Parts: sequence; structure tokens; C-alpha cells
Amino acid sequence: MIVYWAVPYLVVAALPVIVLLSVLLGGCTMTRPGPEQTAQARFHSASDSNAGQELVRKLDRRAARAELQRVVEERQR
Repeated sequence: MIVYWAVPYLVVAALPVIVLLSVLLGGCTMTRPGPEQTAQARFHSASDSNAGQELVRKLDRRAARAELQRVVEERQR
């Protein structure tokens, strides 16, 4: 005999079970960085890192782009 009163509860329980299984499977298949990747982490404050120089170049490019945009807008007026 099929228990018809249990069907709505099974339908309601199916969504959380699917979400839980997908989160668990996704977490298990995610790759983690190995020790060589974590050893190569760069910080702007590190003395032997060129990340600070990259930051300065990025800020200089932004400033030059903003200045160029300002000049173009002035010429268009």
C-alpha cells in the first residue's frame, strides 16, 4: 500500500536534501592551493615584493586616465 500522506513531506524535504548534497559535493571537489602557491603569496607591505611597485603603477595609470578623460571633456565643450 502506498502511503499518500507522506508524499507532500517528501516533496518539501527534497529541496533541502538536494541543496545539502550539492554543497557537500562541491566542497569535496574544490581544489585547495598547495604549499607552493601559499608560499608565493604577495603582499604590498613585503620588502622583497614588487607588489607595491605594481600598486603604484596601477594608481599612476588611473591618474593618467582621469587626466586624459578631463582633457577630452574640456575639448568637447
